[in-house]
Amino acid sequence: MRNLTTVTLLFICLVACQKNVDSQSRYSEKIDQIKLLLDSTDLGKNYSGSLLIADGKDILWQESYGAGGDNSPNQIDTKYDIASMGKMFTAVSIMQLIEAHKLSLDQTIGEILQDYPNEEAKQITLKQLLSHTSGLGDFFGPEFDQNKASIKSLSDYLPYFVNDPLEFAPGEQMRYSNAGFIVLGLIIEKVSGTDYNSYVSEHLLVPIGMTSTGPLSSSAGGGVSTVGDFHKFALALKKNDLISQESFTAMTTDHFEHGYGYGMSLRDLNGKKVYGHNGGAPGISGELDMVQNEPLIILSMSNRSPMDGWAQVRTNIRKAFFGSTPEIEEFLNTEKVVQTYQAQGFEKASELLSSLGNNISDRNTFRFAEKYAMEGQPEKAIDILKLIVQAYSDQWYPYSFLADFQLQAGQKEEAIKNYKKSLELNPENGQAIERLKELGEQ
Repeated sequence: MRNLTTVTLLFICLVACQKNVDSQSRYSEKIDQIKLLLDSTDLGKNYSGSLLIADGKDILWQESYGAGGDNSPNQIDTKYDIASMGKMFTAVSIMQLIEAHKLSLDQTIGEILQDYPNEEAKQITLKQLLSHTSGLGDFFGPEFDQNKASIKSLSDYLPYFVNDPLEFAPGEQMRYSNAGFIVLGLIIEKVSGTDYNSYVSEHLLVPIGMTSTGPLSSSAGGGVSTVGDFHKFALALKKNDLISQESFTAMTTDHFEHGYGYGMSLRDLNGKKVYGHNGGAPGISGELDMVQNEPLIILSMSNRSPMDGWAQVRTNIRKAFFGSTPEIEEFLNTEKVVQTYQAQGFEKASELLSSLGNNISDRNTFRFAEKYAMEGQPEKAIDILKLIVQAYSDQWYPYSFLADFQLQAGQKEEAIKNYKKSLELNPENGQAIERLKELGEQ
């Protein structure tokens, strides 16, 4: 009996050890690549935040970089603002209420919130709100910024969007809508009979032990959490601890072919179905990535703006795990070209851009131009726009943007030339037509 017991224990040990080896070997090489990159380049020096990579419940690697606003070093348990990552909580809450037969995806705002002030918007369904196909817009703007300190409840957001006309007929197209998720929060409050934070705490955070999350700012996002808590959230979704598999499948299905499910961003990275949600604002960045039919969980949270280190780290992590994509290469090429410009000047940056097949991201490159302009360095902003013109020489808009910046910098003749070039490519460019009239050229 003793020998049998010994053999049994040895077998169990071998199985457990093999399971651990499999878990480690599945992603260990890719994690080593990321760690080396962060430790040996400016990527880690420029990052301020926390990272966590897990194989299901097994956390394979977690690390923190940089410091917070009080200069104290970031730790794994550091709380970061979650911004729009919180939309996942709202979507899960809606799916829970659907499972409880208190709501249905085809119900309209008007059926649930009968006194909703905008009659046009009452036709919008829950599925349209969840997928950003409602036609509602946003609430951010100068008026909101002036009064946001006075907002105490979800209903306080309504004056900043409720009377706006729909931007399109519900279901016709997609427009990311924070206003739509405020309405979802109001629906949660109406149906549950409690405030949004209380519902999420009782039905989501407390049951899965997310003790470092909240209070949440709104159903559209905001509040604080940690990478550890979001790991618990990801596990709970994968294990159907919060909602059923049917509901989770609905959240991670692209019903309208817009790259978004119900409160979940969706993307295909070289055949891997990746879902989750990011959040970004000045001084805030983060994202949860989960993989369909795979236990991989990737978390990144930062106390800096997206382009101030977070997007660079997130992109390199995705490349290591999922391989290169056109979007990833555009982003990384942009970083190389701008870094070359900063270190060696315009000519070297232009040469590098040519060697890269003029393959950069216009949007990400333009952000550097905006940053230089805001810092009072118009000549550098103009150089960056010239690089965009080089990369997108057959498009009208880079010439128009370049002309705008040149005009502001007093380069009138160069601006006129580029406005005219933009009109050659797009005769309907109203801004260029108007500017040329003002300059006496038409």
